[in-house]
Amino acid sequence: MFLSTATASPVTSGKDVQAYNSYDSSTRLISPVGSVVRSVIIPGWGQIHAQNYVSGSFSFLGTTGLLVGGLVSHRSFRQIYDKEYAPVAKVNSKSPAALSIYGRVNQVYKIRQFFLLTAAGVWAYSIVDSYVAANLRNARSKSQVLLRDVVKIEKLSLEIKPNRISFRTRLEF
Repeated sequence: MFLSTATASPVTSGKDVQAYNSYDSSTRLISPVGSVVRSVIIPGWGQIHAQNYVSGSFSFLGTTGLLVGGLVSHRSFRQIYDKEYAPVAKVNSKSPAALSIYGRVNQVYKIRQFFLLTAAGVWAYSIVDSYVAANLRNARSKSQVLLRDVVKIEKLSLEIKPNRISFRTRLEF
């Protein structure tokens, strides 16, 4: 009488173990909330954390440049206001000289507001984009994991070798 046994043994080698270890590190998911918090602290940091380097760099440089422009225009505004407009306006705020200086002061004030509000807008964009970038990176990572798993499943082979006493099966991943 013949006995039949079946044994399944996955084939693992050092190369498979290395692939598995690199597989885990390359699919690290990023917290969208963590990216948002980073972008709230420093504009563009959350985008860079989500590996969206170009957008993060533009957000950081754009916000920094606009804030510097706002600071420079604020200094100019205070200088014109304190040294030119205030002394003339104390005497007669409706005089043609005061109105002319007021026009310059108002123009610099509007430029300052433009810089500051645009910086706030770029910073807000950085916050929203860091959340979206983290979710997109996570979706890409998960889809790559699924594609790798599909390839492994397609390579799955079942090998049955008849023997006098037993059958052996071998599953390969």
